[in-house]
Amino acid sequence: MISLNQPYYGFRSAAGIFLVVTFLLLVGHIPAAQGRPPGPAIEDWLQLGAEYRVETIYINPLELSGTTVTETHWTEQRMRLDMGLRVPGYGGVVVQVDLLDGVLFGDNGDYPREPVPTGGVAMSSYRPNCAGWRVGLAPGADPLDPDSYLPVLQSMEPFRINQAYGEVILPVGLLRLGRQPYNYGAGISAHEGTRINRWGVSRYAHTADRLLFGTKLDQVIQFLIEGGDLALDTRLDRGLLLVLAYDWATQDDIYRSFDDLHQVMFGLQWKIPSADWFGLAWRDLSLSGFGVHRFSNEFDTAVWGVPFRFSGGIGRWEWDAQYSLIAGNSREVSEGFAALTGEEVVSQRILGMGAHLRLDLDLAPVEITFEFDYASGDDDPRPVTDLNVFNFDRDFNVGLLLFEHILAFETARSAAVGIENLQQLESRSFPLTEVASEGRFTNALALFPQVKVDWLQTPRHTLFSRFGALIAWAAASGGVVDPVMTSLKMDGLTVEDDRVNYHGGPSGRYYGTELDLQLAWRLGTFFEWTVEGAVLFPGSGLEDEHSDAVSSFLVENRFTFIF
Repeated sequence: MISLNQPYYGFRSAAGIFLVVTFLLLVGHIPAAQGRPPGPAIEDWLQLGAEYRVETIYINPLELSGTTVTETHWTEQRMRLDMGLRVPGYGGVVVQVDLLDGVLFGDNGDYPREPVPTGGVAMSSYRPNCAGWRVGLAPGADPLDPDSYLPVLQSMEPFRINQAYGEVILPVGLLRLGRQPYNYGAGISAHEGTRINRWGVSRYAHTADRLLFGTKLDQVIQFLIEGGDLALDTRLDRGLLLVLAYDWATQDDIYRSFDDLHQVMFGLQWKIPSADWFGLAWRDLSLSGFGVHRFSNEFDTAVWGVPFRFSGGIGRWEWDAQYSLIAGNSREVSEGFAALTGEEVVSQRILGMGAHLRLDLDLAPVEITFEFDYASGDDDPRPVTDLNVFNFDRDFNVGLLLFEHILAFETARSAAVGIENLQQLESRSFPLTEVASEGRFTNALALFPQVKVDWLQTPRHTLFSRFGALIAWAAASGGVVDPVMTSLKMDGLTVEDDRVNYHGGPSGRYYGTELDLQLAWRLGTFFEWTVEGAVLFPGSGLEDEHSDAVSSFLVENRFTFIF
C-alpha cells in the first residue's frame, strides 16, 4: 500500500570514522593539482544534453468493466535539458530541467475554471496552454464511489528542476552535495529516468537532496599496503567502489526535529570490465550490495532495506539479476488507515521483497529474452496487520498496458476515494496517496518472454522490432485487493469475506495476459521513431462483481529527438 523500498541501504558511524582516518592518511601523501589548469577547451568544461519527446497514446478501453472511460487518447510532450559546468580536475555543477512535462498538445480547459484556455471560444484559440490530465472527481458525482472519478484536466508546471548539485574531486574520492540522481541504471527500487527502458518511456526523475561521498576502496587498500608510490586507478568501470550518503528525506517544521525523516546509505559495488575465468570470456561484470536506513521519531519509523544486483555477460549470454528486501516498523501507514476504519493504531511490521531476472541470448540478428519479475503484495489492508507490499520503481516498466495504464487508472480512483474520506478526519498521515500505483509493478508475479529482431543496422539507420508476452498473477495469496474499498467494507474480525479488487469484484489472482509489440527506427543517435501496441486479455483479478471485464488494447506513437 505504500512505497517504502529504496535503492540504497547503509550504516552510519563506523564507515564515517574509517573514511576520515583514510582521508587524513591519503591527503598527506597524494599531491593535489596545483592551480587551475590554463585555458581548458570548451568541451572540457561545458557539457550539454537535450531530449524532446512527443507521444500519442490511444487506449480502448481504459476502464475494463465500465461504460464511462472507454476510448481515451491524448498527445503529450516533454523537453529535458541537461547542463554541466566543470573545472577539469576540480569538479563542477550540474542542472537538469524538464519543460512541458506531461503537457497536452493544444489549448485545453474550460473557461473560467482551471486550467484556463487562452480564449473562451475554441474557434478563436490562438496559442496552446499548459494543461495535462489526472484522475479527478466528475462534477456533481458521489465522492465515495470509485466510478465517479474520471480523467480530468489540470494545470501543469511549465518547468521542473530535477537536479541541481555541485561536486568536487578530492584526493581520495568524489564529494557531491545537492539535489542529485538517486542512482544510476535501471533498478527495481530506483531508476535513473533516462532512455534505458525496453518498453515504453521513462517519465520520472528519482532524485534526493543528498550529501554523498564515493571512493575506490581497492585503491585505498592498495595505498595503505604499498605507500605513496602507488599510481592511482581512477576508472569507474573497474575496482571496488564505496559510497556513503545522507539524505534529507523530510524536514517539515524547521523549528523542531521531531518530524524529520532521515536516511543514511552505505554501498559497495565491484566491477570488472573483462575476465578469463574457467576458460570463459566474462564481460561487464558488476556485483553490488547496498543498505539504507530510514528513521523518524514522529511515527516511530525504522526501516531497513538490502538490495543486491549481479549483472554481466558470457559469450552470447547476458544477464541481470536483482533482489531487494525491505524490513522494519512504522506507525505512519497504520495511523492513516486507522483514521479511515476506526481501528487501533499500532506499529506495523514491514516485510516486503522484490526480484527481477533477465536472460538475453544473442543469436544475431535475433535476440531471445526470458524475464521473471516478482513484487510481494498485501492482501490484508487492516492497520493492525503487517505491511508486505513491494513496489518496483515507476520507470522500471514491465509491459505496456496492464501495469502502466490499466492498474494505474484503477488504483488512482481508489486512492481518490480514500483521500476524500481522510480529508474530513484531520489525519496526520495520508498513506492513501500510495495506493495509486502510478504504473509501478506491485503485488505481482510475472513471466515475460520476448523476442527482438534487428532488421537493419548501419552507422546511419537502425530498424528493429520486439515482441513480448506478459503473463501475470497477484503475488499475495488473497489475490488483487483494493485496500481502500476493502477497508470501507469491513464488517467483522476477518478480511477474507470483505476483499474486493479495484473493479469491485472478488479478489482473484490472475491479472491476465498481455501481448506487446514494438517497432523502432533510429536515425543515427539523434532521432527515434517508435510505434508500440499492446492487447490485454484480463483475468479474474480484473473482473467486476458480475465477472465482467473486456479486453483492452493500446497504440502509442512516439517521436524522440536526442542531442
